[in-house]
Amino acid sequence: MKRSLAISLFLFLVINTLLLSVLYWFLVQQGFTRNNFIIASVMFLLASMLSGYIVLLDILEQKAEQDERLSHLTREILHEINLPIATIDANLSMLVKHMETPKEIKRATRIEAALLRLRRLYTELSYSIRKEIMPVERVQCDLKEVIEERVEIFRELERNHIVLKLEPLMIIVDMIGLEQSIDNIIENAMKYSEVSDPIEITQRAGILTIQDHGIGMDANQIMHIYERYYQGDTAHSGEGIGLALVKRYCDEEQIGIKIASEVGQGTSVLLNFGKVTLR
Repeated sequence: MKRSLAISLFLFLVINTLLLSVLYWFLVQQGFTRNNFIIASVMFLLASMLSGYIVLLDILEQKAEQDERLSHLTREILHEINLPIATIDANLSMLVKHMETPKEIKRATRIEAALLRLRRLYTELSYSIRKEIMPVERVQCDLKEVIEERVEIFRELERNHIVLKLEPLMIIVDMIGLEQSIDNIIENAMKYSEVSDPIEITQRAGILTIQDHGIGMDANQIMHIYERYYQGDTAHSGEGIGLALVKRYCDEEQIGIKIASEVGQGTSVLLNFGKVTLR
């Protein structure tokens, strides 16, 4: 692409040099007068605009071809990554059925946890790439229904008890990004809480609050919480990119986000959907 772009720009310069030469020859032959200068200038401008338009079309065509190749390559790579993930998942499920000793089951649990993180990373990577190569589709949805659907998935893990107090709220957002953001926040709440600690999710007047009663954070940790790869507690495993992606999504969708936390008391994540609420 860089070489082709250089060639196109070189041709543009050559053409304009030739046009200037013709302009100079015309003025020498016809004499330098006001009328001749105006005629020559108009001819030069028109010819220069035409040559520039042709070169620009060539550059845009090359860019379109490059984008299409990149898009195709991306789809192929994502497909190739997803295949081994699905294979590991299917075979692990079969192996678990035949495991009996606590040691084997513990190892399988660790593999399942690592596979879950890998699948989440794949989903986030796929979403981020697709956002770059195609327009984001925003749809109307009821926030209450979205939360209930995501929570149902987490309840299957039989971990923290999740208490819902939700009001219906029609919004228009990027649905995929919203689901991933909600999943990230709930997953963090579970990760930094004891299994016996409840997680409370409420929504009133366009403010969604996801509150846990876990280890919490101090002021310094809150300052860095949106930094990519930052982990407030290294004792808990994780990719450390969840809230960075959540913050990016909220900024793009004009959803206000605020985090309140206290060490030993838990953390609350507040999302303000006021700007994306359908009136």
